[in-house]
Amino acid sequence: HNIKFIYLRRLQTQLDACSGPDGNPFQAWNAGTGTETPIRPYKQGKQVSFEYSEYDSERKAYVSTGKTAAYGIALSTMATIRGTDFSGYDAILFDEFIAMDNERPIKNEFQVFLNFFETVNRNREIQGKLPVKCFRLGNANRLSNPYLIGWKMMGPALRMIRGEQMISYSKNVTLVMLLRSPISDKKRHKIRR
Repeated sequence: HNIKFIYLRRLQTQLDACSGPDGNPFQAWNAGTGTETPIRPYKQGKQVSFEYSEYDSERKAYVSTGKTAAYGIALSTMATIRGTDFSGYDAILFDEFIAMDNERPIKNEFQVFLNFFETVNRNREIQGKLPVKCFRLGNANRLSNPYLIGWKMMGPALRMIRGEQMISYSKNVTLVMLLRSPISDKKRHKIRR
């Protein structure tokens, strides 16, 4: 929808892995659209700018068009930074927001996320603008995580699992749990063989 967004990862090491061509989280999108201007990562200090690019035949390489699709940030890094202006970004895509068991914790992670969200959202509603939308994506490798606990969503999540309900709506949160995903079913059948 041509909306600039923040691509958020929990840890700096995860963001660093996305900052090169091999770890580019937009590879599948680029291949699927067959676009002449693929989205490619450009490292900027600890952050990554994901920009539309075009092939420069003289340089024999892709170069940025100067148009940003997303800005990559690590939550662990933003824990110590306040006051940054993200007014040009209307959404946050928080990829793999649930930590795996072997990942290091972020101290007070839920509060760090809320502070980051407030930094991005600022006073948009007071100014008559729509609030920033945040999409948290992750595998449910741990149902007990800082976000479900912080938003008191553990009870609803457990009820959803027991009742095989895939979508739950509340005032400001929509919880989607793909309990019967066609892709998961295909993977399950392949593993059993």
